[in-house]
Amino acid sequence: MKIDGVKPNVVNFYKKNTVKAEVKVTAMPKDTIELSAAGKNLSALALDGKSVNSNEKIATIKNKVNNGTYNVDSKLVAKKIIDNMKGRDI
Repeated sequence: MKIDGVKPNVVNFYKKNTVKAEVKVTAMPKDTIELSAAGKNLSALALDGKSVNSNEKIATIKNKVNNGTYNVDSKLVAKKIIDNMKGRDI
């Protein structure tokens, strides 16, 4: 019986099994949100209206306090506090 040794093809069978699997890392897509032009305009209008009114209210209240004529209806204040606590719009 003649044995010639290990042929290269036999060794290659084992090398095929040692190939490592590549790990693919994919980034998770991030959530995005876009506001429409109409939504942006509405938001701008809503914010502008409040700041103008509040500045005017602040000025009138300051004048009344300085003049000593500032009076608050306690029932109205209590009602608004309760409404706010209950989550109702003021």
